[in-house]
Amino acid sequence: MLETPLYGKFQGERRLAFLPPAIYLALVRICMGGGALMIVYGLFFEVGAFYPEWWQMIGFLVALAGVLASFALQSVTFDLRERTYVRRQGPGLFPSMTRGRLDELDAVVLISEPNSRLMAGGVTYHLMLHWKGVKEPPMVLQQDTRVLPSGMPLNHGAAQILTVGSRYAKALGVSFYDNSHFPSANPVLPFKR
Repeated sequence: MLETPLYGKFQGERRLAFLPPAIYLALVRICMGGGALMIVYGLFFEVGAFYPEWWQMIGFLVALAGVLASFALQSVTFDLRERTYVRRQGPGLFPSMTRGRLDELDAVVLISEPNSRLMAGGVTYHLMLHWKGVKEPPMVLQQDTRVLPSGMPLNHGAAQILTVGSRYAKALGVSFYDNSHFPSANPVLPFKR
């Protein structure tokens, strides 16, 4: 499944959260609520220009899109004082919630994925979180897409996410590895096999 991009945010000195953008969460809620309102409108009100079945069908599809988008959400929140984390891993009908200690984390790794099909000279940098002993699948914490000038090395545009990634790793108490000079495959496969 495709993943929603996450963005890291320190919430005071106690928490570090990686969540989807607020506008994405708002759109998911608007789809669910708006779809439900369209269904109700088609059921109970006289619709002059369109058939009531149209409102019900389109409302159902819009609400379903919102529900499916909410099932695919993922996030991770770290309590830096208690040294614990809570990870919400989608997609699926019943996303799993995993809790654990920060001692289970291995490293934050910065990788670069050349994606010239998306844009000429484009590179997407991914901050990946790895667990010790493959307890959990790796997670993309944050990503940033840049366009590089012709002939520049892959890590030319990685300065901003490199700084952010090392700051996150330091807060979590794990190692940080910069592998942005190597080309890497997309860590998120569009379809699970």
